[in-house]
Amino acid sequence: MEYYLIALIMFAGASLQGITGFGSGLVAVPLLSLLIPLPQLTPLLSVINVVMAIYLCWLLRHYFSFKKWHGLLAAGVVGTLVGNFALAYLPVITLQQGMAVFVICAGLLFWFGVQIKLRATTSQQAFTGLLSGFANGALTLGGPPVVLFLTASRLERSHFRATLALFFLVLGVTNVISFAAQGSYSHAGSPKLIALLAGAIAGAYFGHRVSHLLPETLFRKLTLVVVIGAGLMVLLTS
Repeated sequence: MEYYLIALIMFAGASLQGITGFGSGLVAVPLLSLLIPLPQLTPLLSVINVVMAIYLCWLLRHYFSFKKWHGLLAAGVVGTLVGNFALAYLPVITLQQGMAVFVICAGLLFWFGVQIKLRATTSQQAFTGLLSGFANGALTLGGPPVVLFLTASRLERSHFRATLALFFLVLGVTNVISFAAQGSYSHAGSPKLIALLAGAIAGAYFGHRVSHLLPETLFRKLTLVVVIGAGLMVLLTS
């Protein structure tokens, strides 16, 4: 019964990610942590995130470009590694609260129609990649900064989701390599991993199909709700 529940929770989180391009952790982590210890859950979810990102990249393969976003991707890797290192030396609660306040304020600005437009220059991509990568490596909160950046870049929905999937694939692979180097997978449970994989793939497919049924305006509102919700959750729990 426990494995069915794990798969169901992962399905719910992956469905949200399939629709918006991010946000699976917002649903899955709080609930799965009740069933799987966090030291085991985080490395397992890193594997799941890579698989889910590969699947979404395949579904959206016609909409992303490595060349256009090379600055964002490279900076994301560097930021993730710096975040992993900083986690051992910097006050995590202060970092969490600062990031949460930032994403909530930015999300509210977009929600109320404040027009912020970016041209996605290399320097802007590098800054966003470093910020998102750092938040991912140190706080597992890498989604909101890059989502806000891509929202300001006014990407069309499919390009938006494809770019997010590609970005999270790069960050996910970095995390998995880092965890593997630390020996975090020596105690990983295969049945739990299989349950998570089943829920993730089914949820990502379901969310991808549902996404096309949402009007563009509703899609953007949903992404902002998830961003603001992620910020509030981190702010309250920290």
